[in-house]
Amino acid sequence: MSHWTVDTPTTQTLDGIVALRVRIIGGHVNILPTDDPVTFEITDIIGEPVTVSQEAGILTIHYEDLTAQGLLDRLKPVQLSTYKGVGSRRATVNLRVPSQCPVEVTTASAPVVAAGLSARTNVRTATGEVTLDDVSGDTDINTASGDVSARGQGGSLGFNSASGRLAVAGGRLSSLRANTASGQILADSDLTPSAKVRLKTVSGEIALRVPAETSASAELRSVSGRLESDFGLDRKTATARNSLSGTVGIGADPASITTNTVSGRTALLRRAPEAPAAIPEGA
Repeated sequence: MSHWTVDTPTTQTLDGIVALRVRIIGGHVNILPTDDPVTFEITDIIGEPVTVSQEAGILTIHYEDLTAQGLLDRLKPVQLSTYKGVGSRRATVNLRVPSQCPVEVTTASAPVVAAGLSARTNVRTATGEVTLDDVSGDTDINTASGDVSARGQGGSLGFNSASGRLAVAGGRLSSLRANTASGQILADSDLTPSAKVRLKTVSGEIALRVPAETSASAELRSVSGRLESDFGLDRKTATARNSLSGTVGIGADPASITTNTVSGRTALLRRAPEAPAAIPEGA
């Protein structure tokens, strides 16, 4: 096992890394792909030093006093603000890892940027923004109020947030699962055959655009929110429940699209042939 305590700008190159774990408070986390050995660079350190360890092929970058027995997960925000200057801790962490390297990142406020990853990617943050570029594989993002932007997303994407916004442009998804209370869900993406799309909000808006040639079964449901579709879906209205449902396209192995809101507006939009994917505009 290798171990470093980093309190000044440091750059290291490592061999044999098969997984990455990062857990910091504020600052920035940037993860890019490489075919060379793994490189980590830590700069802009404010507050407590950052601990780095390499064990059994797992590279871990964290604060040693905030990892034992999941202490960071258990501390309430009011405790975090007074515990050893946690609120003022910052570090910029730049990493280059193989695209097939599984990644786990946890931050309080630090934004996270990840590009070119093809294995499992798991990001948790309270308020930090998350930016994904050409990420595939299984991706799960959990935020409290942090916004998420994904470009060229592939594979499966899961998103859970209280008020954060999810914006997806381009790519080809086999699964899109998004759940938020008041945040927007805005997505324009191709869907693989048999793809599953499950979107749910309380008051947040949903706008999903798919190519005109998409084959899918679709059901949009809301208690009081407005429902709109560019496709010929059947409308049903009942007490405390409105819906649009039907079949889109005639291809084999159709995708499945389901949306649920309480009061949020929902729109299922058609992307014209040859038109580029772009984040749908909100209301």
